[in-house]
Amino acid sequence: MLKAIKIATKKISRIPPHRLLSRVTLGVKKYLSNYPYYLTLQTVSACNLKCKHCFINDYHTDIHDGIIKIMKMEEFERFVERLRPMIEHASYFSFSTFEAILNKHLFRMMDRILEINPAMQFPFLSNTMELGIDKIRELEKYPVSEINISLDGYTKKTVEDFKTEVVFEKIIETIRLVSQSSLKDKLAVTFVAHRNNVHELPDYVDFVGKLGIRQIYVSNILTFTRQLEPLALYTPDGNVEAQAFFDEAVKRAKSNKITISMPRLRPERMGCQTTEMFYVDIKGDVAPCDFLGVTTPFTLWGKTTSHPPVIFGNIFKDDPIQIYRSQEAKRFREAHRLGKELPEPCVSCIDAYGLMCSNRIHHTA
Repeated sequence: MLKAIKIATKKISRIPPHRLLSRVTLGVKKYLSNYPYYLTLQTVSACNLKCKHCFINDYHTDIHDGIIKIMKMEEFERFVERLRPMIEHASYFSFSTFEAILNKHLFRMMDRILEINPAMQFPFLSNTMELGIDKIRELEKYPVSEINISLDGYTKKTVEDFKTEVVFEKIIETIRLVSQSSLKDKLAVTFVAHRNNVHELPDYVDFVGKLGIRQIYVSNILTFTRQLEPLALYTPDGNVEAQAFFDEAVKRAKSNKITISMPRLRPERMGCQTTEMFYVDIKGDVAPCDFLGVTTPFTLWGKTTSHPPVIFGNIFKDDPIQIYRSQEAKRFREAHRLGKELPEPCVSCIDAYGLMCSNRIHHTA
């Protein structure tokens, strides 16, 4: 009981004030039902870009067990039937950690999920290269909880130098189209901060504010290889220069009435919240996250480590609910909730230290 109280107190302290009630409600629901509230099914394990900082580009090379594939509708039906009890209890369903819009069946898949759970919401992220007005009009018909667009700068050179094959003008045009749709209040952007773009962050806040953005997520770059490590801003002792840009961005966000969520620049062993979701890859394997579903390398403080995939089970061989409730999966989640003794495969991943997506510091407008 004492451990449960400690975990609950820790989690509540990290929830942004404007989301406190909804998140606590979900937490209580999850605790009482013993079902996950967030499901991710990798209906797309592919991308239309070739960005150097994305681990999918190491599939079939350094990550020898990564599968590049787009799920067919008949395959999706099989997954859904196995996951049906979990879908009935969940609140959020994500169709990929990559570019979900690449799947031509995406909207049929949304319809299928809503047949089972009409209250389900769909988080959606995109690099926008395949997101035009027709697909925006389709998305308007669905309960999309957020449209998160990747934009890592406010100048063409900075953005296109970082993301291979992306077109800056296309991203901005898509943001404008969404901001003129019924989804405008769901619009957010994510800025991956590194040494070549952090100087743009304060002006970036002003720039996206004029485009109608009211939520900005900032992440540090996750260094899979030693080649990426020179781009990282975080150090064991922090980064005074980068922190000045971060602080100014927060100041500008408050001035523009924008909520901005910031990572740390100095690591704190905190655990990773991604492990709270129920992640299923395109083969049906259940892992703590997409990184640990394959042999992803992590480079941190000059050392590169790689571990075998962490697989709790396969939904076509095991009962998905029993996979989620298994002692192995529960111990893994609890280790991250406490944030002290991290599982060995996670000790070199920056997300366990408040440096990436999990446990950002939220600054409300």
